[in-house]
Amino acid sequence: MVGSRVDVKTPGGVLRLVLCLLAALAFGACDDDDDDPVDPVPDAAVPETWGPAFDPADQGALLSVFGEAPDDIWTVGGQPEAGVAWHFDGQAWAQATLPDGPLLNWVHGAGGVLWMVGNEGRALRRVGDGAIEAVPTPVTAPLWGVWAASADEAWAVGGEARDDGTEADPVILHFTGGAWERVAIPDVDRGFRALFKVFGLGPGQVYAVGARGVALRYDGAGWAQIPTGTGEDLISLWGNSEADLAVVGGRSNGVFGRLADGGFQTQVAVGQPGFNGVFVQADGVAWVAANRGVLLQVPAGALDGTRVATGTREVLHGIWGTATGHRVAVGGSLDSSPPWVGVALEVGR
Repeated sequence: MVGSRVDVKTPGGVLRLVLCLLAALAFGACDDDDDDPVDPVPDAAVPETWGPAFDPADQGALLSVFGEAPDDIWTVGGQPEAGVAWHFDGQAWAQATLPDGPLLNWVHGAGGVLWMVGNEGRALRRVGDGAIEAVPTPVTAPLWGVWAASADEAWAVGGEARDDGTEADPVILHFTGGAWERVAIPDVDRGFRALFKVFGLGPGQVYAVGARGVALRYDGAGWAQIPTGTGEDLISLWGNSEADLAVVGGRSNGVFGRLADGGFQTQVAVGQPGFNGVFVQADGVAWVAANRGVLLQVPAGALDGTRVATGTREVLHGIWGTATGHRVAVGGSLDSSPPWVGVALEVGR
């Protein structure tokens, strides 16, 4: 049962603990202690009712959601061996046709070009209303995040998050000139295995975050490390300007931070489960997707948020919203062994 206690005194409990730890390494989703259960109806800063957007249960977990317009929203995920994508056209959700391939981890686009990235170095692209097509990359490691700077430029990050006995090899890829090229990782002050997400405020102001609290900044000429004040894994980031760029992460306890003074100022969200995804509205209000079915609403400029009822205990991994208040949160049973069960929630359509 998702979110139930792991009894390590039984063989089944040992197996679940191992699976839970593997899921945590890959997705930040392990939750093996239910002593502090989430209030099923917590106080909400804004009264609203989240409900099912569509039923992805038999298609696998969903990890990311993004849209360029209210009538052009995408969410991606799947099972380890089979990626899936769903599209909202302003009226209804429908599953998209994809080339065969493994799990998709993230989606982003700009200028009418949509990118999806996933396991085994997988990258897919959709131009305009055309078909979704595979684009070769120079790596076979998982790609965890992608950010499109424009129709002609994008960044992707990844690396093998689990310690599988191989040498740590975090990945940065840059798409320019019609092809993906690998970019060297700059010197950092600690060892780390993977970068999990990349996001930019412009072509010369791009940020990447990853394992062990590592954060990097690209200034248009090269990448360099910036401080974060934490050694916890940083899973995702989003913003509209330097004033509201937010970062989230943490495994057992959530970590939330904002860009300030040339780095990220972070703090542990005591009593909150690990944070996986974040979306920042134009007014600076941040929405955080977390383990145990938790959504947080964080006021502009703040580092603390209020839980909002979602009606699920599944891991929530990605969130995105429109200027008119249509928000979508996605996730699934990522704290259990595959096959995963997916969940897609929305409000304000």
